[in-house]
Amino acid sequence: MIEIKLVIVEDDKQLLKQISRILKREISEVYSLSSPEEALKRIPEIHPDIILSDINMPKMSGIDMYKELQNKNIDIPIILASAFTEPKYFLEAIRLKVKNFIIKPINVDHLLSEIKNFEKELIEKKEHKTKEDLFVVQSRMAAMGEMLTNIAHQWKQPLNTISLCASSLQLDLELKPKNYEEEFPIYINHIIDSVKYMSTTIEDFQDYLKPNKLETCFYLKETFKKVEKLIDIQCKTNNITIIKNITNTNFCSYQNELIQVILNILKNSIDELIKKEDLDKYIFIDVYNKDKDIIIEIKDNAGGIDPSIINLIFNPYFSTKKDKGTGIGLYMSKQIIENLNGKIEVDNSIYFYNNINYTGAIFTITLSPIKKELTIELEN
Repeated sequence: MIEIKLVIVEDDKQLLKQISRILKREISEVYSLSSPEEALKRIPEIHPDIILSDINMPKMSGIDMYKELQNKNIDIPIILASAFTEPKYFLEAIRLKVKNFIIKPINVDHLLSEIKNFEKELIEKKEHKTKEDLFVVQSRMAAMGEMLTNIAHQWKQPLNTISLCASSLQLDLELKPKNYEEEFPIYINHIIDSVKYMSTTIEDFQDYLKPNKLETCFYLKETFKKVEKLIDIQCKTNNITIIKNITNTNFCSYQNELIQVILNILKNSIDELIKKEDLDKYIFIDVYNKDKDIIIEIKDNAGGIDPSIINLIFNPYFSTKKDKGTGIGLYMSKQIIENLNGKIEVDNSIYFYNNINYTGAIFTITLSPIKKELTIELEN
């Protein structure tokens, strides 16, 4: 039994009855609709996996019905059937990206074969979607864990300040030295400044972790300022210097997703640089335009990636950090960049800085403007 929902749209009621009876023997759910008008009302309720529709019907063609569904953002694969073979039908079917185009009289065996292939594709897509959803959850959880660690680092100093000020206030109240009333405002201001800093830190991390799916336009310099706030304490603690050369390019996309990718790359660089004790530690960030593309290059001087594994680092669950790594950060980074109409590549780079020869990994992100879809204009 083929486990899918199929909607059949056919104005010839006798043919509709015959083909429905045959297909119901092989398919778990079959819905028979006798007109495009009825289909437009019922399809949103049924949520079928695929539609089988005649093209030539009295008031509305199957192609016009499918256009109307697409206009309503209902994107369901369709198989169109027709007794005619005019080229314009094929061209229109190609333009609308229909699943298949079959000629009447319908060969049921051939049709069932097509539907079985579709079922297989559907199962594979669902399995892939489940895996992708799992990767996303794991990636966000890993990011949240890292963010909480960063918050703890950033809060350590202001908490110490608050603790010292509170202790000093308590001692002054107990001992009451001559100038203790004059010192009160100083301690209070220190506490207020520390609380403000902690509050700002939380807001920065909340903005990053917020699941914002709205496309916005932003300047990449501002994006990297946000990134620096999130890793500033780690870099300072480990004496890592970030050197930036950023063209203030405007880009329209999903900023939080781009920040996630940049953070993943920078976190890997930081982890590798921490291992290098007797070394001036650098991360270089270059952002520039090349033709119509935006190029983001991030490189470090941590020694580079082992050539034997460099082609594996974007694979899911591949990690060199043993029990400390999830192996999903760079995999998700690749998926995100590709969804942003871009690509991400990695290589080892040898370069000079301050007359010293360095080696390190270099990640190159290429972001391209969204290309308009070409359409085929048909003559009447």
